[in-house]
Amino acid sequence: MSLSVFIPVALLGFLSYNRSKEQLESVSSQFLEDNLQLNAKQINNFFLNVERESEKMISSLELQKLLRKEPPASYKDEVDFIKRLTGVVTQLKGTYETYVLPMDITSYPNYAKLINFNKLEFRHFERAAEQQGKGVWFHDWDDTANKSNFLYVRAIRSSYYYEALGVIVIQIPDSLLREELAFPSSFRNYTLTMVDDMNLIISHPSSKQYGKAFTPDKGWASAGTVLQEEGWTLFATIPQRELTGHLDQIKNFTSWIVLGSLFAITLLLVLIVRKFTVPIKQLVSHMVKLRSGILTHFAYNPAQKDEIGQLVRGYNQMITGMSDLLETTKGMEAEKRQLELQTLNHQINPHFFYNTLDSIKWKAESAGEQHIAAMVTKLANLLRFSLNSGEEWTIAEREIDHARTYLDIELLRGNRSFQVFFQIDPTITKLKMIKLILQPIMENAVKHGINRLPEGTGKIRMTAKQQDGDLVFVIEDNGPGLPESYTLNLNERQPSSSEGGIGLRNVHKRLQLHFGQEYGIQIDASRSAGFRLIIRHPIK
Repeated sequence: MSLSVFIPVALLGFLSYNRSKEQLESVSSQFLEDNLQLNAKQINNFFLNVERESEKMISSLELQKLLRKEPPASYKDEVDFIKRLTGVVTQLKGTYETYVLPMDITSYPNYAKLINFNKLEFRHFERAAEQQGKGVWFHDWDDTANKSNFLYVRAIRSSYYYEALGVIVIQIPDSLLREELAFPSSFRNYTLTMVDDMNLIISHPSSKQYGKAFTPDKGWASAGTVLQEEGWTLFATIPQRELTGHLDQIKNFTSWIVLGSLFAITLLLVLIVRKFTVPIKQLVSHMVKLRSGILTHFAYNPAQKDEIGQLVRGYNQMITGMSDLLETTKGMEAEKRQLELQTLNHQINPHFFYNTLDSIKWKAESAGEQHIAAMVTKLANLLRFSLNSGEEWTIAEREIDHARTYLDIELLRGNRSFQVFFQIDPTITKLKMIKLILQPIMENAVKHGINRLPEGTGKIRMTAKQQDGDLVFVIEDNGPGLPESYTLNLNERQPSSSEGGIGLRNVHKRLQLHFGQEYGIQIDASRSAGFRLIIRHPIK
């Protein structure tokens, strides 16, 4: 068993070393190439920014007007020209050293001497004048200061006749250009060199290399990319030993890693055999018992935080959840049976039934035949709807008629007077709902609300509508409402007081058992007078 682990680990270490070597060389070369491209982009952007900076000067009408003037006829006129030109250039120039030359520079001898004009720069004039809307980049040596400078020369043309009036010259030292370059800190001898189209060095960290032909030394890796300006090329060079110098360290590190891994694996195998195998077998035996319906928890150390501990905690949580679910299911079934019995027992209150029969008898004795016929008819309808236990569902229209029939009988049997208002959305009349939802609420409103008011002052209002995809009934009366010392909790299994609430709880629990906790009865406790509740029933 040990050999089956040790041999693959040793082989993996050898392959890892070779792979690391290849990747290190590849990544290093790619890194240098990426850095070279990044610096080339930086230089190109630098040149582009210089060109953009010249736009303001070549488009200056004041500068064009000054250059269109005739050459100075005297020393005084030339001095005046120099002052005005210097003022305009100072106002318009940007970050870099800039000066402007008229096309006929020989007519301005004092100005040419002032700016140290070189006759060799006449070729810059000619080439810049040939360009249409763009300048020319040149490289210049300053032998006296042993410096390398980059010059951008661009013609200043008349806005009306497009003739060349002069040139703008922007001078940038090589040292300033090299400040734009980015060097990787991990390679100390990394060098960036720029050469011209003659392969002569024009930019180098050492000024002694200016003007020499570029040839990479032996043992150095090099890569180059052509810049956008004048065919100049940017080269990156670095000693080969810096690219591969970390391989010995990688080899030693890999060897120690392999040896350490073999030692750690040996200890881990011993730990797994002693600490994990036995608990797993015991847990499997508990799972076998679970198949037989035996729900027992697995005893373990709660402080154990490893995978076995997490597995055991998950198993025990599952056993606890299953036990709780069984208890909850048993309780819900028992409560559902109890509510069904309550529904049957409270479909028609016997006391109400007998009082109604007495009222019919009294009406008969009083020879009020129309009233007797109306009461008998309504009572028959009420009994027919309530006692029909074969169907649990009805439609909203029948349920509302059942509640209306109950209120009509209350008005007839007691010779009492109260007002009833129904506001029904016609789109809900054919929607399905559970039966015997509204009548217990109306009975609660009459018994605990209207009966406690002076004769003729009671009012009951019911509104039925659709809202947020549900069927909503709002029932309210102007009775005295709940006493301040009385709290009605619809979620209690048994009423805490004998004063009302049984029918409300029955309806509330039936709705929740059928449709969930978001449905049922909501009592408006914010009202200072009267009683108002909302019944929410899903649309099926």
